[in-house]
Amino acid sequence: MNRYRYNNRLFICTIFIFFFLGTHTIEGQSRQSNDVGTLSLQECITIAQDQSAIANAARYALVSSKWEYESFEADLLPSLSLSGDAPGYNKSIFSNVLDNGQVTFSSRTQSEASASLSINQNILPTGGNLSLSTGLTRLGIFGNENTYLWQSTPLVVGLSQPLFQFNNLKWRNKTEPLRYEIAQKQFVEEMEDIAQTVTQQFFDVYLAKINRENAEFNVARNDSIYQISQGRYNVGSIAENDLLQSELALRNAESSLTTARIEYERVLNDFKILLGYPTDVTLDLEEPEELPEISVDVSKAKQLAMENNSESLSYRLNEIQAERNLAQARSEAGFAATLNANFGLNQSSENFGDLYNNAQNRQFVTVGFEVPIFNWGKRRAQVNSARNQQQEVANSIDFQRRQFIQEVEYTVSQFLQLRGQALIAAQADTIAQRRYEVAQNRYLIGKIDITNLFIAQEEKDSARQAYIRALRTFWTGWYNLRALTLYDFQNDQPITYEF
Repeated sequence: MNRYRYNNRLFICTIFIFFFLGTHTIEGQSRQSNDVGTLSLQECITIAQDQSAIANAARYALVSSKWEYESFEADLLPSLSLSGDAPGYNKSIFSNVLDNGQVTFSSRTQSEASASLSINQNILPTGGNLSLSTGLTRLGIFGNENTYLWQSTPLVVGLSQPLFQFNNLKWRNKTEPLRYEIAQKQFVEEMEDIAQTVTQQFFDVYLAKINRENAEFNVARNDSIYQISQGRYNVGSIAENDLLQSELALRNAESSLTTARIEYERVLNDFKILLGYPTDVTLDLEEPEELPEISVDVSKAKQLAMENNSESLSYRLNEIQAERNLAQARSEAGFAATLNANFGLNQSSENFGDLYNNAQNRQFVTVGFEVPIFNWGKRRAQVNSARNQQQEVANSIDFQRRQFIQEVEYTVSQFLQLRGQALIAAQADTIAQRRYEVAQNRYLIGKIDITNLFIAQEEKDSARQAYIRALRTFWTGWYNLRALTLYDFQNDQPITYEF
């Protein structure tokens, strides 16, 4: 009996251990799945470009533009279509005039069905349309004896050609490829804008983290200074004003710590949302990497910006559209005609087997035209309006191009100075940290008063914040330059993204 109880207890303990280990394993896996880890700036940018809502929206916009361009390309290729009428039924009474002039009424019952298969090809240089078609029609007449009549068009070649008219397809062939190219450039720019936004918020979070750590450090140090001040006050070595000043500094540091923690949580949650994560995940940021040495040639940057930037390409698109509007106004103001020509074969028979024997010619040619004679100067006014709009667009684009080039020059010249400013800020941060350590040691041995110590502490915190802001400005300027030129000067290659 005792052995049985022992084995039973051992069994229960074994189950409990397995349950405990399994539960903690699941909890550990859950915590691990919610722990993103420590991320560098480049890792944050890659994550945002892969999974953020902004990046996904940019991909959908590019895919939409891709399908629009493929729709235009389909207009340049042959199209196959099938048309016809399902068997219809018609029973009616109609009037019939006999040879002697007498009018009688007769009854008629019939059905008719037809089908036609055609291939159509738009002609890009002329704006016309070429077609090949074949068709079949069956007519059924019902009475005392049912009769079926067949008609076939084995092959019909058709041409519809506008003469002296606006060729919309030709102009679309100029604008649609450019629109798609602009959409592709805009997608790359969106990715670089995401990188720039992530960079800004990365340093906002990192600065908030530094402010929180500084506030925690200051609370600990100010608490120690307050304890030291109390001892010195008790022995009469400092006045009550210095004691109160150290206590006030401690309370202010505690208040700043609370504010810094709240601000850090706020910017960190905003950053998580930007990266595409829920706010309950845990992540931390690595210290920003060292500043790379990047050389940028201003002339090359301007050339790349004019070739790659979507804004520069939009200038060319606006110019083409203005030229298109002028060409359309001119064509609509003059003589216009349309040539329609068909040639083919047809045959009819009561027997389906005879439909394709000895087919007869089927052909016709028509020319429709329109000549404006008098419209109170409306067409001339439309042409003049389009011509002046073209000049307006040309001058406006010339001004915008100059502004754009000036922006590129300013961005490059500013970026070339940012690295030097960041290095100076790093040196100032190092000096301020060292000065605070010296001031603290001098205060402990009574060489300086508490006011000078707190001044050194404020300068220490300000120098660290200025350094982080200088890093933020450098990396933001770097990604701004990349977005303007769509070129990676660090690796000397164009910027491309898969979608």
